[in-house]
Amino acid sequence: MLVRTPAVVISGYRGKIGKTSITMGIIEGLKRMGLRVQPFKIGPDFIDPSYHSLLAGRECRNLDSVMFTRRTLVSQFIRNTRDADIAVVEGVFGLYDSYDGITEAGSTAEVAKIIKAPVILILSAERTNRGLAAVLKGFLSFDREVRIRGVIVNNIANEKQRDKIERILKDYGVEIVGMIRRDEEIERIMGYRHLGLIPIEERREEEKRIEEMARRISEQIDLKKVLEIAEEAEEIEEEPETSDERRVNVKVGVIKDRAFSFYYPENIEFIQAHSDRVYFIDSLNDKILPEIDLLYVGGGFPEVYAPMLSRNEELLREIRSRYERGRISIYAECGGLMLMCDNLVDLNGKEHKLVGIIDGDVFMERKPVGHGYVRLKTVKDTIFAKKGDTLVGHEFHHSRLKLRGEESFAYEVIRGHGIDGRHDGIVKDRFLASYTHVHVLHNREVFLNLLLSSADIK
Repeated sequence: MLVRTPAVVISGYRGKIGKTSITMGIIEGLKRMGLRVQPFKIGPDFIDPSYHSLLAGRECRNLDSVMFTRRTLVSQFIRNTRDADIAVVEGVFGLYDSYDGITEAGSTAEVAKIIKAPVILILSAERTNRGLAAVLKGFLSFDREVRIRGVIVNNIANEKQRDKIERILKDYGVEIVGMIRRDEEIERIMGYRHLGLIPIEERREEEKRIEEMARRISEQIDLKKVLEIAEEAEEIEEEPETSDERRVNVKVGVIKDRAFSFYYPENIEFIQAHSDRVYFIDSLNDKILPEIDLLYVGGGFPEVYAPMLSRNEELLREIRSRYERGRISIYAECGGLMLMCDNLVDLNGKEHKLVGIIDGDVFMERKPVGHGYVRLKTVKDTIFAKKGDTLVGHEFHHSRLKLRGEESFAYEVIRGHGIDGRHDGIVKDRFLASYTHVHVLHNREVFLNLLLSSADIK
């Protein structure tokens, strides 16, 4: 069946050009017009989508052509736009930048072509003038299947520069959709740390300030032109996917709070749909676990909250005791892996005691240790994947695990870093902790297996 939703992809000619703040401005502006805006983020990111979700009032979804098949990506897009007036899609890096740096795989351009949506390209006026025309001309001609229909110029210094840039760009057949003034206050409000933006989960008290910033940006964008461009989105073919409707007699606890907020919404939704019950646990304040069979701990910033985590001795002991008595299974990703170690050692060398199921310490580093897509070969049966399974996921961590004793690894790293550049996934009986984040839309079977393997713990 052919379906069509007005849609627009917001991309930069390079990374770090203001894509996220400008996308936020567009979402905020369209919502103020009374439209139902469905936000998307290309790639595996957790943090940027949290801002788009806040402004749109509905979950931002990932569109990832590396982790998802084309069919799954299209299904994800169509399923979430059925009740929307418009889809606004933030790109990843520069428009043509890709997974391998050679082909278009994983690029914003590839996804724009898959969902048949036009592109608005962001340019930066910083330290340039006539050169912007050369950049635009090159981007227009590089891949003519990518339909660049508008430009937004960021970092405008003054009205004189604005007038010149309008004259320079007017002859290239694309709409000038916005001219955004240079604004240091926006940078301050956006709030960055070592993995990018600070997650919205940690900034709930600043929501009004963030919304006001997005409104200021939206006032510098011609939203009518955005809507006209979005109407150029073409029909795409829907190929319905089969789904397993089984419910498993298992109760799941998910640690989700300021320290652990990196969860794909589909992962949580899948667990909710296929289990008896899901409990959300606050690792900073809760003292005991509910009666659960499986504990799921995602990623986040345990290093930022390490003193608070360490002080919550009751919960740390409870997790370890429940596991050692065979009462729960544990599946942990990235920050969750860190929580399962003996200690977290911060950049000042201070130790923070944690759960202690993994016989080793995790040390924070100033530069990324692992960053990017990961490809894993499963070499041992686990509560998640089975021997022989290949998984594709994502990692982004500034920590390094140093083991004291012998630990078994679940995965051989084909691409990426994992724990030591060759292995990932500490595996024990009813326990798996790895640096890799896996999306349920990449492989539903492993998440169903996670529930099934925990169902006999009573």
